[in-house]
Amino acid sequence: MSMAVVGGTQGHVVAEVKMRRTLHAGSFLVLEGSDDLRFWRTRCHDSCSLIDGNGKKNVVIGLRRLDEIRFVGALGVVDSNHDHLAGKALPSTNLVATDAHDLECLLCRSPALDAVLAEFGDQEKISRFAHEHGMDVRAALLDRGLVFGRLRWAALELERGIGLPDIRRFVEEKAWAVDEDELIYVTAKSNEGVDANMIRHRIDALPPADPWHVVRGHDLLELLKIGLRTALGDLPSTKGVKDIAQALRLAMRSEDLRNTGLWRDMRQWEHLNEPFLVLAADSPD
Repeated sequence: MSMAVVGGTQGHVVAEVKMRRTLHAGSFLVLEGSDDLRFWRTRCHDSCSLIDGNGKKNVVIGLRRLDEIRFVGALGVVDSNHDHLAGKALPSTNLVATDAHDLECLLCRSPALDAVLAEFGDQEKISRFAHEHGMDVRAALLDRGLVFGRLRWAALELERGIGLPDIRRFVEEKAWAVDEDELIYVTAKSNEGVDANMIRHRIDALPPADPWHVVRGHDLLELLKIGLRTALGDLPSTKGVKDIAQALRLAMRSEDLRNTGLWRDMRQWEHLNEPFLVLAADSPD
C-alpha cells in the first residue's frame, strides 16, 4: 500500500492519480486529509494506494474530473458535513460519505469512545457523572455538542457568513456545562447584521435531524478534552485533542467499522468496480 500527499487544488488530485496509474494497477482511495490517511492506512487492501486530497472540495471535484475522463479504480471518501442535512447528494458514484457529520463523529458514536474513556478517564468520576445527570458520557457529549452544532447549522441557514467564537470560552470545566445563552449573545455581538433573537428563532426553526449529523467532530473532541480535565478524569495539560483523536482512531475495532454505512458503501463500490479492492482482505463482511 502506498500513500501520497498532494497539493491544494483539484487538478493535483487528478494528476497524482494519473501519474500513479503508470506504476500502480490497483485501486486508489482519495481522502480529505492526513488524519483520514492515518485511520485508513491499516484498514485498506494491499493493492490500494492512498492519496491525501487536502480537503473535501479537492476530493469531490477531483473525482468528478476523473469520471469525465472515464478513469476506473478510484474511490473518494469524504465527510458528510452538512450535505446530509441539506439533502445534497454526492455528485459521483465514485464518492462515499460518512454516515455521521465526519469521521470523528463516527468514532465517538462507536465503542471506540468507551476505550478512550477507559484510557483517559476516571471510572469513579464517570460513574458519578452518569448517576447525577441521568445519562452516560456519550449521550452527554452529544447533548453538549448539539448546542454548537445547531448554532452552526442555523448560521448556514441564515446565509450570513456568521463566524462562531472559540467554543472553549463557553464551557465551564468543573461542571462540564455549556452556557448556551452566552454563546448566542457573543455570536450575535461578534457578527454585524444579526441579533440574538434572530439566531434563536433560526435555531428553533431547524427541522428534526439525526443528531450525529448535526454535531461536528472537532467540537466533540474539544468538549471531551474539557470533560476529561476535571468532570470525567484528570487529563494532564500535556494531552489534548490530537491525543484523543489518535486514541479514537486506534480504538476503532474492525467489527464496529463493519457496522457502519460507510463500510457497506465502500464494499458496494468494490462489488460494482471489480476487480478493484480498497478494504483489507482480512476484514470479512
